[in-house]
Amino acid sequence: MRLPIGIQDFTKLREQGYLYVDKTMHMMPLLQGGQFFFARPRRFGKSLLASTLKAAFSGRKELFKGLWLEDKFDFAPRPVIRIDLSKLDYLQRSLETSLLEDFRQTASEYGLVLEQNTAKSAFEELILELSKTAKVVVLIDEYDKPITDYLLEPKKRAELQAVLKSVYGVLKPMDSYLHTVFLTGVSKIGKLSLFSDLNNLEDISLNSKYALICGYTKSEIEQAFPTQLEVVAQNLQFELPELMQHVMHWYNGYSWDAMNRVYCPFSFLIFLEQQEFKSYWYETGTPTFLVELIRAAKINPLELEQAILDSQNIAHTDADQINPISLMFQTGYLTITQKRSSPMGTVYQLSYPNHEVRIAFSKNLVEQYAANPLGSFAIYLQEAKNRWHG
Repeated sequence: MRLPIGIQDFTKLREQGYLYVDKTMHMMPLLQGGQFFFARPRRFGKSLLASTLKAAFSGRKELFKGLWLEDKFDFAPRPVIRIDLSKLDYLQRSLETSLLEDFRQTASEYGLVLEQNTAKSAFEELILELSKTAKVVVLIDEYDKPITDYLLEPKKRAELQAVLKSVYGVLKPMDSYLHTVFLTGVSKIGKLSLFSDLNNLEDISLNSKYALICGYTKSEIEQAFPTQLEVVAQNLQFELPELMQHVMHWYNGYSWDAMNRVYCPFSFLIFLEQQEFKSYWYETGTPTFLVELIRAAKINPLELEQAILDSQNIAHTDADQINPISLMFQTGYLTITQKRSSPMGTVYQLSYPNHEVRIAFSKNLVEQYAANPLGSFAIYLQEAKNRWHG
């Protein structure tokens, strides 16, 4: 079977014979209904997850043949609205216009014509019309993409936030028409006010129940890619156990609950194809502004090996006052190594997930400011460490 490199469409993956690591056993709570928010770094399979949910809710049982979910879900078709913000042309056109056209396109797929002329009202109309047959499923992929694209441009960001807030605000009052709402993104942006408007939205990002829904576990890799691993081991002149140790060192280590750890799926798949140990994930899109934030805060790269965040900061990004450590965790450059709970809340210890990220990010930082002194943010980190150990 072919390696699913870059394949984010579940239907295409299954119909065209790409290898699929079965994650459907982790999806059942989402299929049973509710409103959820789920954050993961780029290239970790969020879009494939949303696509898989859409296939299940659309009644495409034939696509799940041989998978865990095949005989455990009724596959009764439901109307599905899937919004992928990463595919909307809001850079050249207005976000309002792009969303409106996206809603109209979805409506046409169900034989409907929308009468409303604003994104918010068209979204409301679409949900109401589709709910006449069954409760509606709403899947919003990369919900924060327009915001993160303009994170350092407050005026443009505020304009986009206003549009998204009005559209997303439709969901809560229409709860009785909705079966499942599922939002994915990289970060939970506090200033968007989305999560105060949707206080019934359950954030499952750090929930152990969903810790393995994206990324590959060691056992999944060994079961799904035995032939490919044998070929790579032979070509690189390693015994298989030795190769697996190197692969683990480079690409494993991501955790969102301090217990379960997964490999970066993108890096692992590219490694199987190119058969060379390199920083594949890091090299595909590390934002310059993130390195600049770390440098501006005068954070010593060594401090990132044992960074500390509390539960208030680890899962949220304030768009006006960005915490570089929080953003590094949410974007995948740091991961949870330990956590401790107390009456004051949970405290998380973070570090680089693996060699790929450690060597690439540290090299990038060191090249830019090897001799910079520690600043006030390092003092904050030290105080946080004292709380951790105290």
